[in-house]
Amino acid sequence: MANKKVGKKSQAANDFLEPKPPINVSATDVGTGRAFNSAAASVAFELPAGSPPATSYTVTATFVATGSGGDGTNGTTVTQSGASSPVVIGGLKSAASYTFAVTATNASGTSASSSSTGSVTVTSVPATPGAPTASVTAGSQNDSVTWSAPANGGKAITGYTWASSDGKSGSTASTSASVAQEATTSQTYTVYATNGNGNSGTSPSSNSVTTPPFFPPFFPFFPFFPFFPFFPPFFPYFPFFPFFPPYFPPPPTVGGGGGGCSCQATYCWQCPCGNCCC
Repeated sequence: MANKKVGKKSQAANDFLEPKPPINVSATDVGTGRAFNSAAASVAFELPAGSPPATSYTVTATFVATGSGGDGTNGTTVTQSGASSPVVIGGLKSAASYTFAVTATNASGTSASSSSTGSVTVTSVPATPGAPTASVTAGSQNDSVTWSAPANGGKAITGYTWASSDGKSGSTASTSASVAQEATTSQTYTVYATNGNGNSGTSPSSNSVTTPPFFPPFFPFFPFFPFFPFFPPFFPYFPFFPFFPPYFPPPPTVGGGGGGCSCQATYCWQCPCGNCCC
């Protein structure tokens, strides 16, 4: 780095020197709308008083720690250039922590690096869930759909939205859903996750599942006859199911005795003649 001169008369000479290192460097997580493992930080800075102007700046992010979605190695760096403050640097691992430093450049050269910031955790939308698993709920016309929670991108997942191939959809806070379907229809399911930064990508489709027809429970019909306790002899002639008319045999003839009377009666005690016998 060339020596910088001080004073009004030397300002013109300083214009041909590289900038001084940037100061007051700070970084904040962008988060909103960032794809999983493509998180970003907005890095702000300024040149110190008396520095030759800069035409561009380069921000360097250094990976220092992993989170639920980060999978980098300490010391791994990502760089991004910009014409002014702030510079948004992307391509960072979700839920991972980074420090940030800045250099300034003009036609005469590049400054020394600024001091690094403290570590900043960057976040994104959740990872795309895997394909759900669909099955039929026994004894109903509901499909059961389940899936595994994906990496949350550094912010808690607040819900899931499922959709079926026949146009139905719904939301849930859990990793399962029970979906009422029409009998004998077949469908597949997809799902995406949501956190404070937005929605994940949509999962691959589940296996196809066919909803079976519904058969109500079968209860055999046994008719109740109020007179059953009083007339046991009639019971054998009534069917158990009401698909055939009950059968009543014709009453037998009860013959008269010495009095010569006769009548049509089922039992002797029903005959009006006093001297009839069976």
